[in-house]
Amino acid sequence: MPPDLVPSDPSPQPFATTRWSLILDAGAGDSPTAMAALEELCRGYWVPIYAYVCRSGVAPDAAKDLTQQFFATLLEKQWLVRADRDRGRFRSFLLTYLKRFLSDERDRTAAKKRGGGKEILSLDELGSEEAAGFEPSAARTPECEYDRQWALSTLQNALTRLRAEAAASGAVELFEAVQGHLSHDDTSESLGAVARRFGLGESAVKMRLKRWRDRYQDLIRFEVAQTVPRIADVNEELRHLMAALMD
Repeated sequence: MPPDLVPSDPSPQPFATTRWSLILDAGAGDSPTAMAALEELCRGYWVPIYAYVCRSGVAPDAAKDLTQQFFATLLEKQWLVRADRDRGRFRSFLLTYLKRFLSDERDRTAAKKRGGGKEILSLDELGSEEAAGFEPSAARTPECEYDRQWALSTLQNALTRLRAEAAASGAVELFEAVQGHLSHDDTSESLGAVARRFGLGESAVKMRLKRWRDRYQDLIRFEVAQTVPRIADVNEELRHLMAALMD
């Protein structure tokens, strides 16, 4: 079960705009800064892109190649320079250019590799388990699968940040033991069992879990806030992502 993505009250904390700064850096041409920024974007968003390509009827191996080529094309054609946070969601911007890219690819008669042979990031490095199960299916449209994987990537990005914070505080093993409870996973080890294993009181474990759960909500909102034009759009985007997860 996914976490509750939409708290009743918006967080009073201001949101940083580092994701949009990253997007602008990635569109700044063929420089080390742009390449590093594009690699980070690829790590954050490759799964929804790959899922969309697969749902469009492309075999998994070919979909990997096309996903790699798409990110290379973003840099080559400087499409990211056109990204404007005041004009809409980055999710929609990226999907628009993905469709344009796939249309261009279908029109190509030659099999020439895009991106000048440059590999932005090897998709094999990003977790084969995440890439599994994207064979073409009538269960979801490419757009629905894209949105669903975008939502899952948002949750995973927030969870990665949270785990890094737990590691920095020296509590990563406890975090991993209770991580399933962040999303109310009934199959997770009971908190009582976790407490006994770590020599802690159950109330102490519950308190730590509550803090992590609250922080997880903040980090999810942080991730979303960096991809929408205005802070006022965060809840609407969160509702859209929740619906995509339930589809």
